[in-house]
Amino acid sequence: MPGTGAAAPCEVEVRTDPLTGAVARINRARQGRPRQQEAMPVPEAAKGCPFCPENLEISTPAFAPDFCQSGRIRVGRAVAFPNMYPLSSMHSVVVFTPEHKLGINAYSPEELADGIAASAAFARAADERGCPFHFLGWNHLGQAGASILHPHFQVIAGKSPVSSLKECLASCISYRARGSRSFWDDLLESEVGSPRYVGKTRGFTWVAPWAPTGACEVIGVLEEDSTSLLGLERESVLGLAEGISRILRGYWALGIRSVTMGVFSLPPGHGDGAFRLHARIMGRSRRIGCDRAFLELYGSEVGLTEFPEEYAAALRGFF
Repeated sequence: MPGTGAAAPCEVEVRTDPLTGAVARINRARQGRPRQQEAMPVPEAAKGCPFCPENLEISTPAFAPDFCQSGRIRVGRAVAFPNMYPLSSMHSVVVFTPEHKLGINAYSPEELADGIAASAAFARAADERGCPFHFLGWNHLGQAGASILHPHFQVIAGKSPVSSLKECLASCISYRARGSRSFWDDLLESEVGSPRYVGKTRGFTWVAPWAPTGACEVIGVLEEDSTSLLGLERESVLGLAEGISRILRGYWALGIRSVTMGVFSLPPGHGDGAFRLHARIMGRSRRIGCDRAFLELYGSEVGLTEFPEEYAAALRGFF
């Protein structure tokens, strides 16, 4: 539809997510907005990084012996330890690579898989102690809200799910009640082969959502009917990690340097067959500026500049 009140006419497309009802407003012309230059931050020196191997043992806390006898959970080269500034009674940081490399095109599937497996190990231990709900998140670089630049995941565990999981589950149950089918089955059936299809990895299908919630967002959906990160076999963990790695390399080619990711997982047996394990990842690139402003923070809608059909085509080349 034509924009109003602008010096030159432009097209604004309004899309509604078929599961949640979230609204995305896409205007390609916003890519050309003039911007005042801001000072770029000085890159963090690796030698002073608390998450680099030479500092990690002395700079980070350890789990209590009754939670983890060795103090830290290690899977491959990934290390999980308590968050010093937690947002839950159980909140872990997972450093998934010992290397202080900040380019998102540099993370191998094996590194990411070790980080996912260490995250699952923490969540499993939390589950055994009465905190069955977990959420894996990743903010990479300051544009995404990270305070430490060294790449790391975070995992929050608790007695109830985070709000986004509650909302997603409610939407999944409501969708199935309307048509007696799983949203995720419908999504995979309709999007594989569509202009928004991105690719497949072991056990996962990757698509750009019809109404993205962030810049160049992609969803990775587990193809089998399972809800939990804790139930994934190593092959599926590698499939999830490989998909993330390919998306990151594709983002790099598109000029994106910073990302936010969430893995939506519920304990086995939850979701009543309506929910499916999935991951969402979006770009937080300086080339588009800050992607969270009044419309997102107060309007509960999102304003975007990229059409999912177009960036999906670019990302397909990495699968």
